[in-house]
Amino acid sequence: MKDTTSSADKFKKLDPELTRFMEGMGMYFESFGIPRIGGRILGLLLIAHEPLSAERIATILKVSRASISTNFRLLLASNLAEKVTYPGDRTTYFVFPESGLEKTLLVEIQGISALKRLIQQGLNALPADDLARGRMREMADWADFLVKIYQKALVEWQARA
Repeated sequence: MKDTTSSADKFKKLDPELTRFMEGMGMYFESFGIPRIGGRILGLLLIAHEPLSAERIATILKVSRASISTNFRLLLASNLAEKVTYPGDRTTYFVFPESGLEKTLLVEIQGISALKRLIQQGLNALPADDLARGRMREMADWADFLVKIYQKALVEWQARA
């Protein structure tokens, strides 16, 4: 079901705690390289009872429509948001995906894997006798360790269902 007047009224009266929650989500995701507004959008999608249009999200969060569009490109590419459409309605709506929690773990795995590739590039560039190689190898081992933990967590999470 798409956003309607009744849900619009609900968001006019966001209490301070929900507003703090959305701001906290913004700051949390900002620490992972997602713009703060992207995290705020995710927070809003988590508490929404139905898909929301970009226009409605911009109104609720009091940000520009352009900012919403820019951030949705990132969120959609990261699989942290999904588009929803309805026959006869030209508006695109957005939801937090059913598997959004799993996708956050996948984003973590991808990020750590990218770091591991950079570390390997640094190791390949260092001379064999360079003292920094020990730190670099330790960081590569750390990245491998984290990826294994996140992959195990993902399997265990999926087994819950």
